[in-house]
Amino acid sequence: MQEPAFNARIFGSELRRYRKAMGWTARQLALLYSEEIGREDDPIDPTFIYHLEAGEMLVDKARRAILARIVDMPLALAGISALAPQSAVKLFTTSPVDIKEYTSTLEAYAATWQTGTTYKVAKDIRTRVNTLEKAALYATANRSELIDLLCGYQILAADVVAEQHPGTAASLLGQTVTLAKQEGLNNFYVHALRQRAQTGISQFELTRNPATLRQSLTDFQATEAIQGGVSGFYQGLVNVRRGLVYAYTAKDKTQFKTALTIIDAAYNQVDKQPDDPRIAARVDLERWRLNRVSAYLYSPLGSPALALGELEELEREQPNTSPRRSVHRNILFSEAYLLLENYPMAIAHAQAALEVTTSSYMDTLSSRLEGIHRTLRNSPYGTDPDTARFGVALLKAQRPELF
Repeated sequence: MQEPAFNARIFGSELRRYRKAMGWTARQLALLYSEEIGREDDPIDPTFIYHLEAGEMLVDKARRAILARIVDMPLALAGISALAPQSAVKLFTTSPVDIKEYTSTLEAYAATWQTGTTYKVAKDIRTRVNTLEKAALYATANRSELIDLLCGYQILAADVVAEQHPGTAASLLGQTVTLAKQEGLNNFYVHALRQRAQTGISQFELTRNPATLRQSLTDFQATEAIQGGVSGFYQGLVNVRRGLVYAYTAKDKTQFKTALTIIDAAYNQVDKQPDDPRIAARVDLERWRLNRVSAYLYSPLGSPALALGELEELEREQPNTSPRRSVHRNILFSEAYLLLENYPMAIAHAQAALEVTTSSYMDTLSSRLEGIHRTLRNSPYGTDPDTARFGVALLKAQRPELF
């Protein structure tokens, strides 16, 4: 589309007319314009506006567009088309998606999840989600493969943001739940439900507020309604979390025992090769044991002493752990010791978790560590120098720019 002809004198006189219609002085327009071009600390002089309005000065197309938009002037008067060239065509045109490359990249990102560094490629993941959304919408071929990939990338994107922005993660996963159910992708459907339920689980473990588990209960009830079409791998991933929600909401010892039985059912998948390398989660001995720990630690019917016993058993088993799992395990140790009022050991394990997050450049799980610090401050150990030292170390990790 050809741009309208630009005439500096017409632009200037129209700029003045529209400025006056807004009731602004040249100084007011100069200040607004300065903000938009990043010169609020060194604003444009009002004489610049007067020269423009007299048609005595030229500015590039981008700056004319800014001035026109500020005073609500039609872009055509600034010599600019209202529509970008070929905008209608581009709206319905998608870049080709290399399905093989997208698949291998998704597998690579999933494989690095346990190191805690996947957040470093969050921008690329978001770009790929956007590309797949558009490609799947207008696809004339390979639509099922594109939707399959879209579900995988959406779940990974939610994993990346879940600990710091659970609401954003739940929203992403809600889209995946709807899409996977619509397309009959049962494995992705139950896994997206599981991951959305996890956002409520994490909130409960941080706040102990049962209301955060309402959606989680609904999600796991939905997984139970699926008949067939779900692999043992995905079912195992569901069970280790479904059992947790039922443990956290158990009203008596019988219900709590039933919840543990559900978690233990996932043991059948321990050490089995996952059937989908695009999923970051794994069922292994460490994950299975840590879920038993969480059930004992956070359920009102649990026992911090039994949680500690499970953790000590895990230490004896010496799993081939990842930085992310190491952080999680030390946080559970710390919270168990807090409940048992062994404050020096609680600080030692919290410090160990913090050191791993720092050395591995992980910025996740800081809310859990912050919760431990607040609990220590409110405990009989709140005035101990070790508590203060841990607080400073935590601040340095959270806000390195201050130091």
